[in-house]
Amino acid sequence: MTLNRKHIASLAASSLAFGLACLARADEPARGILVRSERIAPGFLADWKAKGARTVVVILDESSKDEWPRIARSVADGGLDLWAWIEVARNPALADAHPEWVASLGGHHDDWRKRFPNAPRGRAGEGIKAWPWVPIGYTAAYDAHRARIKALVSDLPGRWSGVYLNDLQTGPSSCGCGNDQCRWALDYGTPATTARSPGDDAAARLVGEIQKATPGKTVVPVWVMECETIDLPGAPGGTGLCGGVGCARGDCWPRNARAWNPLLALGCPIGLGLWSETFKRDPDHWIESNIKLSQNQPSGAKVLSPDRAIAIVQAWGLDPRALANRQALVARSTPGWILALDPIDQSWKPTLAPVK
Repeated sequence: MTLNRKHIASLAASSLAFGLACLARADEPARGILVRSERIAPGFLADWKAKGARTVVVILDESSKDEWPRIARSVADGGLDLWAWIEVARNPALADAHPEWVASLGGHHDDWRKRFPNAPRGRAGEGIKAWPWVPIGYTAAYDAHRARIKALVSDLPGRWSGVYLNDLQTGPSSCGCGNDQCRWALDYGTPATTARSPGDDAAARLVGEIQKATPGKTVVPVWVMECETIDLPGAPGGTGLCGGVGCARGDCWPRNARAWNPLLALGCPIGLGLWSETFKRDPDHWIESNIKLSQNQPSGAKVLSPDRAIAIVQAWGLDPRALANRQALVARSTPGWILALDPIDQSWKPTLAPVK
C-alpha cells in the first residue's frame, strides 16, 4: 500500500514540529553504551567515560522505571548523557495476551522449518506465528504499543535526552525464508488473524506520536536492514540464510523502502540494529558493510546520511580485548555508535494461533 494524503500531511507536520530538535544534536553524535539498569554504578560509568563514552542508554521497562531516579542521578553525576531504550515488537506479555497479534510466518515459504524441524503444522483454521513478536503494523497492536510507550516515558524523572524505540518492523522471517533480517511482510501468503493498519508508515507515525508526547526529547527508531544479495540462493560464496527464497529484489527491498522512506522524512537520527553474531554474520566485515548499505540502498530506499546514523552494535559476551576491537571497528565506520553490552533478544519460536 502507498501513503494516503492524510498520512503524508501528518508526516510533514511531524517533521516540521520536531525536526529542529533532532538536527540540534547532529554535531554531537552518540558514542556510548547500551545496558540494563543494574549495571549503573559510579565506577562502571567512570570506566566507560574514560573509554570515550558520552552516552548511556538504559533499557526501560515496567520494572526499571521504578529505578529511574537512581539511574538519572548516577548518570548525571558521572557527567554522561542518559537515554532510554524500549523494546517494542518483541513483547512476550502482549504475545501471550493476544496471540492473534503475533507476527505470521510467511505462508508462501517454509524454509524456516530447517531451523525448527519439530515445529507444529497448522491445520484448517490455524496460522503459524513467530512468538513473541507483536508488530505495530496491526491496528490494535499499534494502539497497545503506543499506550505502553507513553506510559513508560510519562513523568520519567531526572535529566534524560530521549528514547530509542527498538524493533518497529514486523517479525523475523516474515516471508518464511528463515532469515531473521527478513522483516518487511505482514501475513505473507497466510490468513490474517487481526486487522492491519493502512499504509506502510506505521513506524513513522508511531515515532511522530511519541515525539509529540515527549517535547524537548529526541525519539530514535532502531531499524534492522533487510537481507543482502549474498544471502540469496545461488549467490557465489553465499550464506544460505534465505534458504531457497530469492525474492529480495522484487519484494523484500522495495517493501522495506516503503516503510523506511517515511521514517527518513521525519528528519531524526535512525539507529541501525547491527546484531552481528545473532544474525550469523562476521562482525569484522558485516558491521561496516551494513552501515554502508543504509547509505546506498537498492530499490528506491532513500539514503541515510552518516551524520544521522547511529550504529548499535552487538558487544555482549566479549572479553576486554575483543570489546576494545569492536569499539575501534565501529568508531572507524560511523560517527555515531552505541555498544550493546547486554543482550537484545531477537529470538522467536513457531506457535499456532486460530484464524478468525
